[in-house]
Amino acid sequence: MLQTSNYSLVLSLQFLLLSYDLFVNSFSELLRMAPVIQLVLFIIQDIAILFNIIIIFLMFFNTFVFQAGLVNLLFHKFKGTIILTSVYLALSISLHVWVMNLRWKNSNSFIWTDGLQTLFVFQRLGEKWSSLGACCVSGAQPPSWLPRDAWDRHTQRQEEGLPLLFLEDREKR
Repeated sequence: MLQTSNYSLVLSLQFLLLSYDLFVNSFSELLRMAPVIQLVLFIIQDIAILFNIIIIFLMFFNTFVFQAGLVNLLFHKFKGTIILTSVYLALSISLHVWVMNLRWKNSNSFIWTDGLQTLFVFQRLGEKWSSLGACCVSGAQPPSWLPRDAWDRHTQRQEEGLPLLFLEDREKR
């Protein structure tokens, strides 16, 4: 179980990965003369986006809502974040493949087709929305539908190693 003190470490890791993503998106065009370096940066960027998706799901798995079996509620609440981050990964991979195909052999020319420019704009817009959603998932706040005293009792029981409070409540109903 992920402890509250570890949330800052996970959030810092997410910010580091998102900062690298922003860095590559900002400065990758300056490296078009060195296609091998640009390819390595693109591969690392796609792996960083994939790690962000993995971190989002790990954060889901460590919530009390998930452990109580309310997976549908959790995924319904964060459906937009999951979809946007997945779409952003797909757009990034598509853009990187297209850019590398156009510029691999002729890196001195500045080639921008209409389709590449459209994909570029959508990928950059997807970056903004997916990074916002990924940061919103990382908070260690209680769900809005759960009373604060129930959250406090539940966290206290978990620290003492007792069974999950939500499971007991569901079994009583």
